[in-house]
Amino acid sequence: MKNKTPLVFLLVTTLLLAGNLQLSSAQNLEALAEYSIKLAISPDHLENGTAEHPVGYLFVLSKHGVPITSSYDVPVSLSSDDPSIASVPTKTILKANEEFVSFPIITTEKSGKTTINASLNGKTTFQKIQVGTDETYLPDDLILELNLPTNEMHVNSQMPFSVFLKTPDGTIIRAPNDIEILLEYDELLASPDSHIMTIKKGDYYAWGILSSHEKIGNTFMRAIHEESGLDVAKSIQVSSTLPTSLKLSIFPKLIPAEYDRTLDIFVTVVDSDGNPTKTPEDIELEFFSNEQFPIGDVLDKISKDETPVIKKGEFGYLLQEKFSLQNLLKNDILIGVSSDGYGTATDTFRTVGESIEEGNKLKRTLQNVFSFGFNVKDYGNTVTLFGLDSIPSNATTFITYQLSMIEDDEDDDGIRPDGTEIEINPECAEQSDENSTSDEVTHNTELSPEEIILYSIDCLEDEELYPMQSSENLYTDGFIQKVNIISSDDKLAKIIDGGKILSSYSFGTAEISTGQKTGPVTISASINGVGTGSFTSNVVNTLEQKEVRIFSPTGEDSLIFDRDGYFDVFLIALDGKERPKVMRESGKYLITPTNGLVEITKGTTFTFTQLRSDSFDISVGKSNILLTVEPIGENADLQLEGSKMFTTQPSSQIQISLPLSKINSNHVENLGVVQLVDLQGNPVIPKFSVKSKITSSENSVVQIIDDSIIPAGSSYSTFPIKTTGSVGTATISASAKGVNGTSSIINAASSQMQLQIFTGGLVDVVKADDPIEFKLFVDDENAESVSGASLKIITKGDAVISPEVVRTSSDGSAIVSLTAFEGPHISFDIIATAEGYAEGKDSFTVNVDSPDKTFSGIDLELPEWIVYLVIGGILMIGVVVFMFLKKSKADLEEDWEEEEEI
Repeated sequence: MKNKTPLVFLLVTTLLLAGNLQLSSAQNLEALAEYSIKLAISPDHLENGTAEHPVGYLFVLSKHGVPITSSYDVPVSLSSDDPSIASVPTKTILKANEEFVSFPIITTEKSGKTTINASLNGKTTFQKIQVGTDETYLPDDLILELNLPTNEMHVNSQMPFSVFLKTPDGTIIRAPNDIEILLEYDELLASPDSHIMTIKKGDYYAWGILSSHEKIGNTFMRAIHEESGLDVAKSIQVSSTLPTSLKLSIFPKLIPAEYDRTLDIFVTVVDSDGNPTKTPEDIELEFFSNEQFPIGDVLDKISKDETPVIKKGEFGYLLQEKFSLQNLLKNDILIGVSSDGYGTATDTFRTVGESIEEGNKLKRTLQNVFSFGFNVKDYGNTVTLFGLDSIPSNATTFITYQLSMIEDDEDDDGIRPDGTEIEINPECAEQSDENSTSDEVTHNTELSPEEIILYSIDCLEDEELYPMQSSENLYTDGFIQKVNIISSDDKLAKIIDGGKILSSYSFGTAEISTGQKTGPVTISASINGVGTGSFTSNVVNTLEQKEVRIFSPTGEDSLIFDRDGYFDVFLIALDGKERPKVMRESGKYLITPTNGLVEITKGTTFTFTQLRSDSFDISVGKSNILLTVEPIGENADLQLEGSKMFTTQPSSQIQISLPLSKINSNHVENLGVVQLVDLQGNPVIPKFSVKSKITSSENSVVQIIDDSIIPAGSSYSTFPIKTTGSVGTATISASAKGVNGTSSIINAASSQMQLQIFTGGLVDVVKADDPIEFKLFVDDENAESVSGASLKIITKGDAVISPEVVRTSSDGSAIVSLTAFEGPHISFDIIATAEGYAEGKDSFTVNVDSPDKTFSGIDLELPEWIVYLVIGGILMIGVVVFMFLKKSKADLEEDWEEEEEI
């Protein structure tokens, strides 16, 4: 336990000496051996334009690089290498005891870089500053993008497109100056509204309009940035819903080779993609066949006498004509049609050799004689439907339905229940004569199914269908409906005339009218006593709007937000082929969650809009957002509703700029700067004030009391930094809504290096009342000796060290003498001071070898307070003596002065 007496002695001694200690942070610069000046321009990249920016700062630094203050006003000279870019006052004053001086930077409309210079007492400093954007600046390794909403176009339509430059990591750059992009294209099919596009300074992209012409085909567009040698090209397919060719369909595919047989020959027009369409003008038709007799002659007569025509506004022509086919048992009988400007189209059908009537299952031979001798079996029945796979909306078309039998190969051989043998037509029998010597015998069933001559139903494969003649007239109207034709959706296709099947014929034809609605529709036929069948067709309108697409000019899946949350998009109406569709009526659409109402006007294909939303979390880096488009208005087609996921890319960031990264831990006035810049570091001027959030990672070192607001019309603002007096390092971070946040490291340090005290020659144990000498050494933090340092030694009353104040010699050492009074140990404090250094202090303890005590307050059995009272009295006597001696010395000096005057 420590003795209280030394503590009292130390306290009294400290009080006596307190008046002689003087601390001051201000420096007489002329007296300092080493110091420097620091010019800081923060931020060092300003927007161009005539303005005065208070962003210049000048600091005085100690030899350790820490700011210090001057004890008197000092003038600072300033100059600019190019005042036409940025100028400064010729002089400013660093006032006494102030941490820094601030001065304005005056900018002009001119952009460029220059250097600001400052000098003080022969010491100089400089810093470069950039105003506006250097016109020669563009990042390396750029990628040029040509951005199209679709690679399909309809003739005589338009769509937007855009060009932009991006880095390999996908970051779209903000143009530092006007960037010209040249366009190459094939004028025959499509052309842009200009052959040169310019990405304006400060913008991220440029957009134009591509217009297709009247011709169809595959074209291209190429974008070129000559300065960097970048180029990119994309192809565009231009198609048309106007008729470009003919299509012919023959139904049914199988008919008996008999007298006066009728076929449904349906000729339609199709567009360049093969989709059914309507003709804007009459198209005359001419038919032909590969079988001139009996088919070709009939078709020639029809073409000359009746002049078949697909009428204007229609998409097809139905030819129903009787042909005498009794001697024409053949496969692939061809019928064709041609028209000037639309080419030729063909289709084929097949004839069968035996006629089977519904009900009694009788078969007639080619000689029209009923045969009961063989192959009379009980077949399965069904109804088969034929039609076009695709039908245009608002058009008239035809469906053919046919009575059919189903071939069953399992009953081709065997014995009937009455014992008679079931035989098959010899022409369809498999070769079974193993003793035959002729290698040239080829039976019908050895051929492929497509090549087989259909003499009989037995010639078909299992489950194949064979035409069956009706034994009576079958109608779809009247009191008893034996034929019923129905549609799965009358809005898609409505039955106009169900048709009929005449006696001894196998098929009938239904007339159908399609509506405005598009989609798949199923037509079903039910025939009493036979069965049912169905056929599915697709009602299409290639010009009907099938989609409203969100197109971002900054990439297929990318949106760039500005600092205020605004972003650019296009809405494009597309048809079923993903081609821009010209709107017949204006359409309104709601985009959520931005709640923006956008309209594509009548006669156009797209619209451009700028949207804004506070609902997106775009504060840090990239994130994903989902945009949904919903049609609005009376009779709105909700099937057009759609959504798309985008990756957001904030176009700016809030950047921290520190005039000094190392500040004085004891200076009160410290500041930082936040600036709004783009992703390439160029200043961004916000439309609205930007509130930032600024924090310190170590409040014990530096504290941020107030957040900063960047005002509208300026790219930057300052914020105060409060020091705590502690040294250390902290990270200052800044963030704001809609921009990327950044951080910067700041170091709070002392302006002076700390003095270090060491002893030499001081043994661990000393004898009481036996003086010893030892050395004291003073070093700085870099272990270098400090000469001229003042050492003040304070004992606890249990020892005497002489002298009590001593200065170090050139090697940083001093010799003192120590006499210890009593043990078991003593301690003393040493305070080291030196100009330009922070005070150093240390305590030392030494063991004392002393004899036993012979006298103490305890030995006399006196109260402990009496001991302190005695010691206090002695000290008071010492003080009185000191004051008396001091006064006497003063009086004596006055007497000496008077004697000298005499």
